[in-house]
Amino acid sequence: MGASVWQELHARSADGLAEFYAAVLGWELRKASETAGVFLRSGTVVAGLHVDPQLDPVRAGWRTYLGAEDLDAATDRAVAAGAAVTRRGRHLAVPGDAVELVDPFGALFGLAVLPPGVAVPPSPELGRLSLTDATNHDVDEQLAFQRALFPGQASEPVDPPIHFFRDADGTALRGSNEVEPALRDVLPPHWLPWFNVVDQADAVVAAARAGGRVNTQDNVLSFGRWGVVVDPSGADFKVLQLTVPAL
Repeated sequence: MGASVWQELHARSADGLAEFYAAVLGWELRKASETAGVFLRSGTVVAGLHVDPQLDPVRAGWRTYLGAEDLDAATDRAVAAGAAVTRRGRHLAVPGDAVELVDPFGALFGLAVLPPGVAVPPSPELGRLSLTDATNHDVDEQLAFQRALFPGQASEPVDPPIHFFRDADGTALRGSNEVEPALRDVLPPHWLPWFNVVDQADAVVAAARAGGRVNTQDNVLSFGRWGVVVDPSGADFKVLQLTVPAL
């Protein structure tokens, strides 16, 4: 509960995405239709794709769905803490019930309950999601929202202003980060997925060559090196080179 169980890319077009994600993350895109599909890594589903040419640009990008034991109860807690529901029902590329919300700071994320064997939880494996973090302009307010959303889960500073929420075994569930003051006019609050790569320097080069862009690279944390790349549809994500076995 409280960790990502599914991640889905929402885009206006799928043009260039198969080649981009193959080059950067070693993924294969398998389309179910012109508007939906899944990404696979070594034959295993790792993420979904939703394509809508009429998609509002503010709704485009990667969407992270956090696992909940009781979807209605978790949604009620989120709304009570200032979030708003934008979509309900079975709308994912995989079976399961989900709710899409906008958090109190204007960032889209989701909650979901998925059948056994369907969830794609965080993992240190290459090409998999290692973490998702809520990045906004006040980390203390974001931490307060997440504590209200999942009561009893404590956070700890890792590399300030980055904080991790962990389970009883110490495994990182999700993170929270604060945008630098100088970037707040151009970088709104958002939930950002981190995907594992062998070498983030190679990953950002591959992203640029495959039709994407590079926002930042060669950033050093206590647990790894990271960059942020943007795919051909305009969706951004972190490429993380872990220097420890797991978060």
